[in-house]
Amino acid sequence: MNGDFMKRLAALCTLLAAAIVGTLVSANPAYARSQPECESYTYVTNQAGYQVAAPIGQYGVLPCSLLWGDGGPGTLALQWALNDCYLAPAGKTLLQEDASFGQLTYNALKFAQSKAGITSDGQFGPTSRAYLKFPSLAGGTNTCARLGRPIV
Repeated sequence: MNGDFMKRLAALCTLLAAAIVGTLVSANPAYARSQPECESYTYVTNQAGYQVAAPIGQYGVLPCSLLWGDGGPGTLALQWALNDCYLAPAGKTLLQEDASFGQLTYNALKFAQSKAGITSDGQFGPTSRAYLKFPSLAGGTNTCARLGRPIV
């Protein structure tokens, strides 16, 4: 092949790659973390006596947060809650429970926040933890329940 053609092709590929990366980077919301990441989850007894599976920080630290790009057991617990308590009841497509906070988890969290009547920003923090519903057990019955008052 012609050397000029190969140079142009290489330049075009570089330009295309830069455009794709720029689009991906700009689509990823960059939020400042105000609390430590929720790195795990635990069962918490809410005010009504329900055992609620909710995200917690490392060593049980609260408050904690989950943002786009996070991953691990805390994100997985959030995905369980979004699937069981918001997406399935609304007949929406369920998240893949992969413990990775990406675009679909972000969109699902915004949907759940709007249903809960709180700021729909796609960030999981103390207010979301208090007002979103989580998978729960009470008297051997599976349900969804809120934790209640925000912990700040």
